[in-house]
Amino acid sequence: MGARTGLRALAGVLLLGVLYVVLALPLLVVAFATGAIVDHGRFFTSGAAVLWGLGVVAVVALLLELAGPRRLPVGLAVDAVAQPVLWELVEDVAADLRVPVPDGIVLTGGAGCELRVVRRPGTLLHRHLVLGGTLPYVMTGRPLRVVIAHALGHSRRRRPPLADRIACHGVDAVVGLADAFAGRGASARIAAGYAALYRRVCAPVVDFEERAADRAAARAYGTEAVVDALTELALVRADWRRFRDELLVPGMAAGCVPRDPIAGFRAFRAERDEAGSEPEPALVTRIERLRARPTDGRGTPAGTDLVGGASAEPRLLAHVHPYLLATDDDGHLGRRGFAPLDGLVKLSDEAFLGHLLGFGSARRAAALGMSARRAGVEYPVTLGGVLGLLVEGRGDELIARHGEDTAEALAALLECAWVESGRGRMRPSWAGTGTVTDHDGVELDLAAAAEAALAGAAGARALRDRLRATGVSTYFEPKPPLSIADGERETVVGHR
Repeated sequence: MGARTGLRALAGVLLLGVLYVVLALPLLVVAFATGAIVDHGRFFTSGAAVLWGLGVVAVVALLLELAGPRRLPVGLAVDAVAQPVLWELVEDVAADLRVPVPDGIVLTGGAGCELRVVRRPGTLLHRHLVLGGTLPYVMTGRPLRVVIAHALGHSRRRRPPLADRIACHGVDAVVGLADAFAGRGASARIAAGYAALYRRVCAPVVDFEERAADRAAARAYGTEAVVDALTELALVRADWRRFRDELLVPGMAAGCVPRDPIAGFRAFRAERDEAGSEPEPALVTRIERLRARPTDGRGTPAGTDLVGGASAEPRLLAHVHPYLLATDDDGHLGRRGFAPLDGLVKLSDEAFLGHLLGFGSARRAAALGMSARRAGVEYPVTLGGVLGLLVEGRGDELIARHGEDTAEALAALLECAWVESGRGRMRPSWAGTGTVTDHDGVELDLAAAAEAALAGAAGARALRDRLRATGVSTYFEPKPPLSIADGERETVVGHR
């Protein structure tokens, strides 16, 4: 038994040495070329080449052990006590695939699902399922099971072949090294370029691993189930990207976040535009390869349309919400960590959407006011001053000063003035848009009114008369909005 353990340890050390040599190959080529130029033929006959090679490999090994491979992304590690339903689901999927149960589950932001292998220290491997905190809420049932099956499919072999180990673990190592040097000038650019080169070289092996994981999931649940799950996951990831870019990031700039971002994301998906939801070419290729070798699967146990065989979805801990807000699409924190969350105010859905849209409209209106000031409007710039510029027939000059989005900015200015006067009400939606209605609930087409005012003096004059008749003050002055972030209130990072 001891001899077998010693042989395994020796094999692990040799494997690690091969990994370091492969990762150091570009640097070894540069070192040998430099030595050959400086010392000519004696460089290879005097033994200097061996010393230089050992030195380069040693430096690469030290850097990788200190900075790589990548650690687990920032998230919330949960055990079977904290999340019994989720762990039961993962254990069922592992049994269906006949693979080991992962060593841990980490809930993080974004909408990704992957099996992250951590090598620390030496060749010892620990596998963790990294699951986006939104997925159990928007992909409950069979699709979630299949997505987890694809992730666990990467552990179908406890000791992967040498090529797979060098490719997959090497990519983790060089990317981890690039992350460690990020933001450090020339060294960061060199590390990032090296990581990109290594990823391109190892791309065929990594792609093979992805195809093998797809086939492992298909053997368990069937080809069409895997195709449907991969397609739905791609849509969820695209929706999450839009949700972050259109709502969460602008909301953080305004100083607030939704009280329940998962509920907000579900509402956003219910109202989302289906346009532009076609799968990416890489996903189409994966689907074609799966369907080229179809399988019906081994069958699934009863109750797989429910999460883990239970009738209720897993209730993730509320502490995972900050990770949803601060991480990127793959659930990774940037170098600033949780700093963007400091002092943000948690608002109800209606209050969050109302403030978000109002903040954006006020910002566009203030920008239009600055453009009108450059066009000759006297200070302070008001709605009446902007309309006076248009009544004079100088709409083209304002457009030249402000840009192509002048009509949208003027509509935002009208929206702010209407709501500020109490003559209109904003009705926001999770789609990231809002409508302004009067007291009778009739929608005001402010975009058309803005375009008509920019088209000519007659339209601007008619708009000004309409404002006065409605009771909207033309003395409204657009000002840059301020963030409502308040460090004394309850925020997404806890009580102050």
